[in-house]
Amino acid sequence: MPDRKINISNDADWIRFEATIGTDENQLAIAPGYLVKEWTKDGRKYYQYKMDSEMLNFYAFNSARYAVKKDKWKDVNLEIYYHQGHEYNLDRMLASSKASLDYYTREYSPYQHRQLRIIEFPHTGGTFAQSFANTIPFSEAIGFIADVDEKNHDAVDYPYAVTAHEIAHQWWAHQVVGANVQGATLMSESMSEYSSLKVLEQRYGKGQMRKFLKDALDNYLKGRSAERLGENPLMYNENQQYIHYQKGSLVLYAMSDYLGESVFNRTVKGYLEQTAFQNPPYTTSLEFVDHLRKATPDSLQYLIKDMFETITFYENKVENVSTKKLANGKYQVDIVFQVAKYRVDKNGKRIYDDVNPAAQPKSKKGEIRSLPLQDYIEVGVFAESKKDNNDQKELYVKKHKIGQVNNKLSIIVNEKPTAVGIDPYNKLIDTNSDDNRKSI
Repeated sequence: MPDRKINISNDADWIRFEATIGTDENQLAIAPGYLVKEWTKDGRKYYQYKMDSEMLNFYAFNSARYAVKKDKWKDVNLEIYYHQGHEYNLDRMLASSKASLDYYTREYSPYQHRQLRIIEFPHTGGTFAQSFANTIPFSEAIGFIADVDEKNHDAVDYPYAVTAHEIAHQWWAHQVVGANVQGATLMSESMSEYSSLKVLEQRYGKGQMRKFLKDALDNYLKGRSAERLGENPLMYNENQQYIHYQKGSLVLYAMSDYLGESVFNRTVKGYLEQTAFQNPPYTTSLEFVDHLRKATPDSLQYLIKDMFETITFYENKVENVSTKKLANGKYQVDIVFQVAKYRVDKNGKRIYDDVNPAAQPKSKKGEIRSLPLQDYIEVGVFAESKKDNNDQKELYVKKHKIGQVNNKLSIIVNEKPTAVGIDPYNKLIDTNSDDNRKSI
């Protein structure tokens, strides 16, 4: 039965792992586990590794003329194996390792190993990283030789981001292991991507999250536009990368924002405690979403349906904005905006009626159609920041309950505003997020 097999390796059981690797005399060979001994014989170098606990039947071997940079996080040994001359981002990757271990152990559970290793491999082997038990092979192309421009605030620090994502897999894929059924990558890939976003948020601040979320949104929309087999809802996705990476990170970040980070993390921690290192039958996305459902108040239950169970889109737009300075020195901001929502089926057909999806009456000319709304939508007013970056200063950010398509709000702020936004940080899946903000 599918729920008795692991999604990652299609095996039924965890394994005990031990390996001996022979390589060239001038090379260093690495496998998951801990180095037991090494020796030289007949001009060959040999390394013996053994894992001290059961692990997935999922591993890799690397061998090269490595240099090694070592550090420590609490009692965990951190090691980066790299090609001499590729030192550019080692400190950045170590900083991400420490920040990730800090966040994940605090929010989820203890790290299960005494060692964490990142291992460079050449671009010819691919442009990816992959997380095995306590060992992460990492392409030179996406970390070691990346040129991260600290002065460009629109650039993405992907050595830091990829490191955080792969370390998150030590929890979400190596502690919690989904059954080999639809939706398994919600727990492995989506949760790892969400986790890395929170680590990035701690380093770069809330303002920079708009850039990461906008990139995720745009790539999700681009991915679904090329879908040939039909799109599934997130909790039923069939290993479709644009869904479990891009949409998954957006959805989980949004749920964390709506529930509160502490509530969301406490909920997934409870799920992890129930399912970590379990034997078959293995957990599924149904169980994961059920934990979130129970933690979600009645007023926000629509999020479960919109984000996990269906394919739902918003059409939010700032129509007009005006300001005036008041006698007391404050500013009144009047915003006219639109909120609309619809679902699509597997073939992309729009649905505006949950009760009777087949009955889709024609809209009147100029009418903006929407599913019934009782949605909490974030509204923001911003000023130019005095900081040396692209962040805008928040003058007002609050979620408003919206029950109709056409809306108007008057907001009083303490400083002269320069921009307004509806869902200004792109937490919702909007088919055209470029019109969510308007400069004043």
